[in-house]
This record gives sequence, structure tokens and C-alpha cells, in this order.
Amino acid sequence: MNTEDIKKYLQMLGQELQQKQVTGQILLADGIVMVLDVRKPEGRKDIKAFLQGDKSAIDIPKSIDAYFGGKGTAVRDAAQVIAQREGLSRDWLEDALVAFFFKQPGNEQWLEYPGLRVFLAPIAYVLAMKVAAAGSQQDIEDIKTLAAKLGITNAQEMLTYVTKYIPEQLLTQEMMQRVEESFES
Repeated sequence: MNTEDIKKYLQMLGQELQQKQVTGQILLADGIVMVLDVRKPEGRKDIKAFLQGDKSAIDIPKSIDAYFGGKGTAVRDAAQVIAQREGLSRDWLEDALVAFFFKQPGNEQWLEYPGLRVFLAPIAYVLAMKVAAAGSQQDIEDIKTLAAKLGITNAQEMLTYVTKYIPEQLLTQEMMQRVEESFES
């Protein structure tokens, strides 16, 4: 897949997501890929996700109203639709992201299409988002990997990084449990 093909397929992915009224957000940091479905809550109280601090990846408002739902399921399902329709392998999305952002020279930090945002993010930001939206054992493993890359050795240090992007008053019991779980054997 060349650069133009990758952009074409990512744009198709965005269109597919837009039809489902979902915005896919893909975060990349040091070889780790995080996929989120971002949508306004239906009939639920808004959840405020605060993005503060490091703006080296993108310039985001200090706060946004968003709902991280589905643990990236909508993005993965849409990627499979594109794979079937275009005759691509099942893991074309991950291959395309690695090829576009990590293998070829260039300064791409960000791609955005209607329905899809892809960006290179600071490792600490991806860690905070993994803590906020984790839903599987693989996410816990990713949290451990990110913590190791940042030199984090205990839960309190991890919370220092996480609260750089998620204010302490918004940390849920589930998030705190994920932090603790990351340091269990």
C-alpha cells in the first residue's frame, strides 16, 4: 500500500464511521495503537473529558464534551467493511498506520477526515486515555508497556501522569482499579 492508497482507505473509513454518527479517533505512540469511538451520549449525562497540558501532538481545546464508547468497536467494524469491499487484508488498518506514520520518512503528525482523526500523541496522553477507556486485558498490558516506557514504577507515579490529562476529580473507581491492576503481577 502506498501513501495515496493509505489516505484513500482512511478517508473511506471516516465516511463509513460518519454514516454511523461516530468519529473514530486513533492515537499512536511509540508503536502502540489505541482506537476509540467518540460519540455524543444518547440519553446519558455528558461525560467531560479534559485534555490538558502537552500540546505537542495537536492543538485541542482545554476541554471537550465527548463519550468514549464501544472501545473502538465501530472503528474496527468499519475497517472490516472497507477490507471486504476493497479486497484488503483483515489487519489493513494497523499495517497502514505503521507504514504511514512509522516506516516512511516525513513529518506527518496528524490526519483528519470527516469521521476519523489519526494522530501521533505523547506517550503520557495515550497512557491516560488507556486508563480512561480500557476494556480488555490487552489494554492493561498496553498500560504496563506505556508505564515501562515512561519509567513509571508505582501507582502514584502513574496517577501523576494520568492527572496531567484527566483531572483528579474525574477519575472513576474503574480508572483507579486499572492503575492498581497495572502493578499487580
